[in-house]
Amino acid sequence: MRLDCSSNVTILARGYAATTVDAICEKAELTKGSFYYFFDSKEDLGLAVLDWSLRRSAQMLASGPHAGIVDPVEKAFAFLEHLEKWSPELWSGGCLLGSFSMELADTNSRVQQVVAGMFQALADDFAEKLQPIADQCAGKQAPQASEFADTLLSIVEGSIILAKAHRDPTRIPKAIRGFRLSLATLIADPRVGPRRLGKPIGG
Repeated sequence: MRLDCSSNVTILARGYAATTVDAICEKAELTKGSFYYFFDSKEDLGLAVLDWSLRRSAQMLASGPHAGIVDPVEKAFAFLEHLEKWSPELWSGGCLLGSFSMELADTNSRVQQVVAGMFQALADDFAEKLQPIADQCAGKQAPQASEFADTLLSIVEGSIILAKAHRDPTRIPKAIRGFRLSLATLIADPRVGPRRLGKPIGG
């Protein structure tokens, strides 16, 4: 775990291409022998770190207050509030999936396939959580849960880039909050829409 965590920090700070095995070992306080005992190459480590990072994020997002809510629509909105709250902790330093996509998707088919699969897994998870909201949206032309999920994923990734560019991590939760409030306006259930619409996070 120490090697995964150290590699995550180093790759986010330097980029994958500029991160050497020596730098990873120095950060993790490990020898090269220890590194190559666990991994055949830097690429193998990179994929392992991606998997570790995704599992860590999933654990953090699964353990919020929403987990104990019975009403499905309430639960979906509570998840978005939890995502909003923890987004700076998760992504203020950047997104490893996004970083790998930008650096390697065009040149490394193995990494591209893994990254695309992980993004799809995230989108599928978001879609499952947002399905109750999609079910409550009025009108035959209402977006599907998968469309909500893709939009949320795009908002998260875009806000991470803007947060880095402006050195302002608050842009991430603000963007997620905007998405949450936009969904509230689509909800047919007045118990959720109007009540949640003006509710600040943590209120």
